[in-house]
Amino acid sequence: MITTYSATYHSPDKQQYLATIILSSVTLTVQYTDEEGNQKEIHWLGDDIQQLETRADDSYYLHHQSKQGEVSILHFRDPKLFQAIRKNFRHQKFVGNMPARAMNSFFSKFLVMVSIFIGLFLIGYWWLAPWLGERMASGISKDTEISIGKKMYESISMGEKIDTGRTKLINEFYKQLNYKTTYPIEITVVSSPEVNAFAIPGGHIVVYDAILDNMKTPEELAALLGHEVSHIELRHSLKNISRTLARQMFLSLVLGSESGFTSVLVEHADNLKGLEYSRELETESDNNGIRLMHESHINTEGMSNLMTLLQKSTGGKDNTLNFLSTHPVFEKRIANIKEQLKKYVPAPTENVEIKNTFHALYETF
Repeated sequence: MITTYSATYHSPDKQQYLATIILSSVTLTVQYTDEEGNQKEIHWLGDDIQQLETRADDSYYLHHQSKQGEVSILHFRDPKLFQAIRKNFRHQKFVGNMPARAMNSFFSKFLVMVSIFIGLFLIGYWWLAPWLGERMASGISKDTEISIGKKMYESISMGEKIDTGRTKLINEFYKQLNYKTTYPIEITVVSSPEVNAFAIPGGHIVVYDAILDNMKTPEELAALLGHEVSHIELRHSLKNISRTLARQMFLSLVLGSESGFTSVLVEHADNLKGLEYSRELETESDNNGIRLMHESHINTEGMSNLMTLLQKSTGGKDNTLNFLSTHPVFEKRIANIKEQLKKYVPAPTENVEIKNTFHALYETF
């Protein structure tokens, strides 16, 4: 004897009919009478059934889609029909088995939780941590910054070969520039084939002699020092390394370790050598450096000449030219420098004092 069940059939054209359901292991047959009294019989293959849905009101919905894309639905409340469908079509994807469905549900929730965690982690790492790092840096007093910078300098210079003769001359050169700054600037020349220079929070500047060897005029050196001094004066060095190290602290917190912010700054002082400034900070330092040059009656064309010199220096020396990797020269930056130079009248006469000290940097050593 064939077992039949009752259900409501929702046709593709949105009509509803009381239907008789007959099941086999391969098909589900829907029998109903249309509006004109004609007997209809539709056969659903198990492969075409999309979903067996259970709702809170103890009703069930079986969704079917034909090869032509037409969607029809069976609505019923008979739990025996529900169990019969699950039994007859137990190998179909739309049924599965309860453990598998529970496992799929668990993994779905797990993947959602993992995705949320990864999303929050990325937000924290790329945006929140740097923002907090910069806020913390802004709260550091100038005296504390100078003290931190001194410790960072000691950490950095420990493994470097310092050229004491050139260091004395370049500090003399800087004093002759008479730049108006609020930090105690001290410059150190390091013997290295690396073309690089970088500013340390609080007042120290490290210049590698390879970058000096490429310079032809005192105005180019004045531009370099004006740019690095601006990074210090505008607290770029402190803010930049704080943003970077805040990410490392964020990772440490996620992994369960703890460390004070200022101690982390000192411990990672060596990062300053390769720390890249943003285009915004580079432009701001260029502008301030040009202003310092103008106020000290130094020909501001030196800034433009410095950029040209650095670009030409890349030929065959990409592996040692760290200055351009940390202080990128880009088209908008050069265009901005040229635009800034229009605001200032070139110095009418050259500064003989800095010219003599500049040449002494090369003639003596």
